[in-house]
Amino acid sequence: MSPVFKVSQMYGLQTQRLRNVAILTPSLFKIRSGRKRLFWQDDVLEFDASILLLTKAGQQLTFENEPSKERFLSVQMSFLLPPAEDMIQMSIKVAKNECSPRFKPNRSVMVSLDFLLELDTQSVSETIQAYWLNGFYQQLAEAGKLHLLFEGHSVSFEQKITELLQQAPWQDYQLDQVATHFSMSRATLIRRLKEENTQFRTLLTRVRMNHALSLMQQGYRQQIDIAVRCGYQSQERFSQRFYKSFGITPSQYIKTL
Repeated sequence: MSPVFKVSQMYGLQTQRLRNVAILTPSLFKIRSGRKRLFWQDDVLEFDASILLLTKAGQQLTFENEPSKERFLSVQMSFLLPPAEDMIQMSIKVAKNECSPRFKPNRSVMVSLDFLLELDTQSVSETIQAYWLNGFYQQLAEAGKLHLLFEGHSVSFEQKITELLQQAPWQDYQLDQVATHFSMSRATLIRRLKEENTQFRTLLTRVRMNHALSLMQQGYRQQIDIAVRCGYQSQERFSQRFYKSFGITPSQYIKTL
């Protein structure tokens, strides 16, 4: 059974400062413990357990995770199934041009969210998962927040490429190989990505760097091991990519854990 959403966690025992963290799929973040400080356009937005963060695929976030009672803990819910177009249009209409990623939900929305976060997706069919998830989407649409997760019903080509790369970030992907997967020429793949203002190597680096964060969160600490698991044979090259992406070295990030 394939999940229609995925749940992951991020924790820290010291303040974590990260820049330009790529959101690879539409995602909702809920703080369990501590606070998140998001540098959003010209504002600094605060998030705690009562306020959700909603982000679209392709966005890059610069933030600080600040522990309280010795620990920061947040949950990321990544949505793999897009909602119906009419739900998105309802959300836009209700929102009346409001575009802040902060959302303070009412009790019923939070109850639905907590139910989904605890759901064992391996024991429930994809059809049932979609049924419950669409009910949650409807709640977000009625609150004028669903469009903060989705541009529209269709999935961008960039997102399709990203989903493929996420399956095995350590692989030595070649453009010809990926183009064949999508039944197109190398030139067409490059052109399609250029139309969406991105490049293949940019997407691959984002996927690999997010995978590196995930590995560290799971307990991996040896940098050469992490580098290889992210597709880099050189620890130095991996460290350079990590620092360029997040503004912090792998060693500095590991110390926050």
